[in-house]
Amino acid sequence: NNSVMLNNCVGYPIVSYNEITDARKISELEKRWPQLKYNNNFVIEKQYLWKKEFLKHGSCGIQRYQQPAYFDLAMNLKDKFDLLSTLRNHGITPGSTYQLDDIEKAVMTVSIKVPSLKCIEKPPGNV
Repeated sequence: NNSVMLNNCVGYPIVSYNEITDARKISELEKRWPQLKYNNNFVIEKQYLWKKEFLKHGSCGIQRYQQPAYFDLAMNLKDKFDLLSTLRNHGITPGSTYQLDDIEKAVMTVSIKVPSLKCIEKPPGNV
């Protein structure tokens, strides 16, 4: 639905996150949507990243997609639009410098619109 941006939906409607307990689902999510900031046991116990992303993005479409469907859809999209492979196929690999325009063109080969990309500076002086 192009009329609704699925971003920053926190607060409306009021939605809660249900901890994922299915070991197979957790394993699938870990492969496709790893929570690299935390160790594995903490990830399974707290699920910070998945919870944050569901509440921020998944809550927008809660009337259409309940939480399990949101995560299934996210994993299917990840599989369908393998961004790292797409970038590699266009000669763009992690750790090198590229023009924003080149990255946008590569992403647009698998998407309809120009991606919304942002450059961040970490540490200072390194964009």
